[in-house]
Amino acid sequence: MPTRSKFVEHQHRFFDTADVRHFLWQTRNPYFARTERALLEGFAFGPDDSVLEVGCGEGGNLANLFTTYGRWPRQLVGVDLFHPKLVFAAEELSAARFVCADAGRLPFADATFERILCRDLIHHLPEPDAALRELRRVARRGGTVWVIEPNGRNPLVRALAMMRPHERGQLRNSVDSITALVGRHFAGAAVDVRQPLPLSRALLHYQFGLPSLGRSRAFGTAIERVERALTAMIPRRRWAYIVARIDEVAPVRG
Repeated sequence: MPTRSKFVEHQHRFFDTADVRHFLWQTRNPYFARTERALLEGFAFGPDDSVLEVGCGEGGNLANLFTTYGRWPRQLVGVDLFHPKLVFAAEELSAARFVCADAGRLPFADATFERILCRDLIHHLPEPDAALRELRRVARRGGTVWVIEPNGRNPLVRALAMMRPHERGQLRNSVDSITALVGRHFAGAAVDVRQPLPLSRALLHYQFGLPSLGRSRAFGTAIERVERALTAMIPRRRWAYIVARIDEVAPVRG
């Protein structure tokens, strides 16, 4: 792992602009967008809920949730550290409010949100515990918090992380490390894994793959069969994504 200063420099160098191509790949590539929505499956909200995503970027996860449920909650807020991303997100998702803030210092009152999503953010942070403390603080009693992270023990995740300096933080992730991290701040977290070896993430990658293949039904059928077959071949502790779910946030201990 790089030094703290170099680690932070990599994050700012890569993320300080809106990545429009990534948003379109995540939300509109026919095959890949479907896998993205599947990764979020189960993160549900009602029309009266207050929903927060921390580390929302250009708003791709929120857009995919809307595609899945066809409705917005009562209140929808996206937080990110990089303002240009939020400017783009606000243009794409007019129903949401976007706030530029540090995940370790969220500008919200205690117990504000019923549903909180934090995906692919923790490995970009030099102090993950600070972000988890804030997620815990702003979550309402009985609410839901999801933390989704790439698994550094997965061969594909590891290879992609080695290719891109801003993703090296993924290498510190494992089922055990995410379980321990989330468990320090939330009681009763259920930790699961998804996507054993998502080859489509590399083959369709918007920067170094062939995303146009995602429009091919033949490709979709073939890669889906391959990825399904890998389910039995890759040990579950090495699957690509770790999903820590707190389905009912407990009251804060006095």
